[in-house]
Amino acid sequence: MAVYDHNQGFDTSGRSRESPEAYGYFVTYMELGRSRSYGKVGEIVSTTEGNIRKFAKKYNWRERCAQYDADQVRANFADAKAESQKKHKAAIKRFRDEQMNRAQGMGDLADLMMELTAEKLMAMRAAGELPSEQSISNLAKTVASLADMAMNLQATGLGIDELVDTLETELGE
Repeated sequence: MAVYDHNQGFDTSGRSRESPEAYGYFVTYMELGRSRSYGKVGEIVSTTEGNIRKFAKKYNWRERCAQYDADQVRANFADAKAESQKKHKAAIKRFRDEQMNRAQGMGDLADLMMELTAEKLMAMRAAGELPSEQSISNLAKTVASLADMAMNLQATGLGIDELVDTLETELGE
């Protein structure tokens, strides 16, 4: 890609160097974006459209603008992709935090159920009552199920941490 040196003009890869005046006209043309026209440049810089056409042809303005536009599209796409990845990462972190909160809640509930069950069994024993085997079995299954759900929710949250780490690596954070 050609590089502009303000002291020597635009290096057009072996062709004659572009004067600062011609380069200024080119920049004006390039900055017009989708509404580029030689006539508009002529109006802006107070010269004829013919004069602008001469410079445009001599210094390959269309090709240079096409390269510039392509670079801008690539840069915009990269920015949009990075922004999308950041939003995705934030959503994943929110989900992970919610999963970890659910896991904590389920674990707390399992602990409470075990305490209540132990208290109930001690009270029944003190009163000389024995719970049925079915009741004990049902309570044990309920507590085990709650503990298992809590562990699964926490494992899901931890797995999401790995995904977040991967996204951070991709985003360079």
